[in-house]
Amino acid sequence: MNIESFFHEYFVQPILQKEGYNIVNTFAYATLFIILSYLTFNFLKNLKIKIDYFLAFSISPYILSGVIVRVLNDAGIIKGYIFVTPNIWLLFFTIILLAIIASSLAERKFKIPYYKTMFLFGFIIFSFLLGMVKINNFLALWYFLGFFVPAAVLISLLKFSIENKIVLSLQALDSIVTAIAITWFGYTEQHVLPRILIEKTNTAFSFVIVKIAVIYFALKLLDDYEKDKEFNFYIKLLIAVLGLSTGLRSLLRLLYGV
Repeated sequence: MNIESFFHEYFVQPILQKEGYNIVNTFAYATLFIILSYLTFNFLKNLKIKIDYFLAFSISPYILSGVIVRVLNDAGIIKGYIFVTPNIWLLFFTIILLAIIASSLAERKFKIPYYKTMFLFGFIIFSFLLGMVKINNFLALWYFLGFFVPAAVLISLLKFSIENKIVLSLQALDSIVTAIAITWFGYTEQHVLPRILIEKTNTAFSFVIVKIAVIYFALKLLDDYEKDKEFNFYIKLLIAVLGLSTGLRSLLRLLYGV
């Protein structure tokens, strides 16, 4: 097998045929994510962008926009190889970086905080895309609310920081939507490890329990051993973005009926 056929079999074909992830592309994407995350952290530090709630606030509409574009691609409304995972996230990663650079330059020249300019521009994009989303599956919405609201309430009672509760809730959202979609609406899990877990336990709700437990202990370890506040917050932001992007995409797909 030459490099071209290897790349097509493990990276191109799974996207075109909607086969889900395999061990090879999962490892490659995870490695790419780690590298880009490290480079981005240093990039932000060099730009003197403080890694805090204002940064999370400023990038949020771009993450939401990326999710909506991905769902619209699932629905066949927007078509193109660039709009499928992971390409869509590389696209929006580039957009976010350009927005950070542009808003930082505007801050230096006009003294307007970068996050205000960045959020406004992102919110305009998000508002336009939001109008294209439809809810067709109201039963799925009730299932989701019936499971997620109690989980969020229980998480709010934990002796955790607010940021930890937000991160854990977003990851819980992802796992709960997955369990609902698989159990009652005929969807399948595309990621390797969750798929193995669900197959071994014969219930998608095992993923909810395991994921919440793993993220809970990961956050505790992070707080115990990572004393750099900005890097600590940055790692939590990445975990939150992963939970939000995958969970919200699954939820919107389910509600849209695609």
